Amino acid sequence: MSDAPTPIVILDTNALLDWRVFKDPAALPLAQALDEGRLRWLASPAMATEWGHVWPRSVFARWLPDPALTTTVYAHAEMVDEPPRGPLRCKDPDDQVFIDLALHAGATWLFTKDAALLKLAGRARQRTGLRVLSLQTWVDKLGAPLRPEAP
Repeated sequence: MSDAPTPIVILDTNALLDWRVFKDPAALPLAQALDEGRLRWLASPAMATEWGHVWPRSVFARWLPDPALTTTVYAHAEMVDEPPRGPLRCKDPDDQVFIDLALHAGATWLFTKDAALLKLAGRARQRTGLRVLSLQTWVDKLGAPLRPEAP
């Protein structure tokens, strides 16, 4: 048994869509790790509000998203208070909360496909070791995706 803390992850709305709506195979290791308690997913009320605005859009209807996702999508998440404004600025104000929470909580990974957040990857890693990347990159680069020291 390891005494190492459970790695913290932050999922932006795109990563949630990939996992819960599009059923992207790259999200399977994430889902398994969350189910098994090998990852700790943090989220805030602002993130849940954004999810509530995004996922019911008609553009997602062809994927037949479960209407219960309004209330169940954050079942694996630990809801925390809104984070303070962090040192990195995201060009998209709607995405600021994701980088703020990741930095504030000392997250290992912030999963996103959003270009504005991905632009912060180098500075985030340099500043705190936070890796900002897509679920697919996480799986492709890490193979065994729970080694925080890997790229």
